[in-house]
Amino acid sequence: MKLHIKAIEAADVPKMDVVGKSDPFLEFRMSTSSQVWKTKHKNNTYTPVWNQQFELPVTSNGDDVLHVSLYDFDNISKNDIISTRDFPISSFIEDQITDEWYDFQAVKGVKRGGRVRLAFHLAQPGVPAFVDRS
Repeated sequence: MKLHIKAIEAADVPKMDVVGKSDPFLEFRMSTSSQVWKTKHKNNTYTPVWNQQFELPVTSNGDDVLHVSLYDFDNISKNDIISTRDFPISSFIEDQITDEWYDFQAVKGVKRGGRVRLAFHLAQPGVPAFVDRS
């Protein structure tokens, strides 16, 4: 199986640095893999638009969990984690496309986690991503 992810946009991203706005990006990680997928960071914004697509392999029997983290990119020091959200792969229905806004859980010390719009499509290998076949 493949989990197709479209990182579309975010809103209400909190200010993390003393100067300027946030430079947000998303990081995707499967619980059963060490591989990491990242969007490009968007400079100086609280409302980034990424429109980036990823294809993650689903290897287990549905016990996988997709960990999504929202970060503030930082040139000088390490990137600041803003918020996270977990998506059990078993919650996705094969061949069903979902496109929704999700509230993210702020990490300790951050007042709000922001909202992220993601689209998901769980499909067999070779099935075109985000094509409604119903």
